[in-house]
Amino acid sequence: MQEEQHSHSFDLSGGALGLDFANTWSDRGRPETDHLRAYTDLLAFARQSGLLDTTEESHLASRAEEDPRAAEAALARGRGLREALYGIFSALAASRAPADSDLERLNSALPEAFSRLRLEQREDDLVWTWAAPDEALEAPLWPVLRSAAALLTSEDRRQVRECAGTACTWLFLDRSRNRSRRWCSMESCGNRAKARRHYRRKSETG
Repeated sequence: MQEEQHSHSFDLSGGALGLDFANTWSDRGRPETDHLRAYTDLLAFARQSGLLDTTEESHLASRAEEDPRAAEAALARGRGLREALYGIFSALAASRAPADSDLERLNSALPEAFSRLRLEQREDDLVWTWAAPDEALEAPLWPVLRSAAALLTSEDRRQVRECAGTACTWLFLDRSRNRSRRWCSMESCGNRAKARRHYRRKSETG
């Protein structure tokens, strides 16, 4: 695809697909960190996450070019669902109940996504797959919704954290041994917090 070389490289380190999707806007206080601005961005996220192969991506890109209004609608729905997922998981990370409006947005999207699930025979195994993913512009959202629902109904939901950085809304699963991880990464937000503490100490003693 022509857009591929220009697409954003998404950080898929949240620990779950639903969290990775929420993290496509890494700091909701800064619009420039929103990397889901065009339908091609949604396709790039799906490809990089392994949700679409190159053939499926190419089909969806062609359909988006043929019907840009439908592509815009699919993107808008994806962005809305992303913010609902962020609201739900951010609330859980803070030990709060998710907002009813966020849960309702998620619930309203689940039937369509789950209706596309199929069991497919592959050699000696049966595997979950999706019906006609190269025909529906919202196909990249289906696995995201399934992942989010699975995480919300598992014990792993208790390990969801939100970065403690002042300029970061990154969500992640805390897999640390004592469940004390605070930062999306020490190299970015963790080091900035250390630098701020060091500066404050110097100011107080100076």
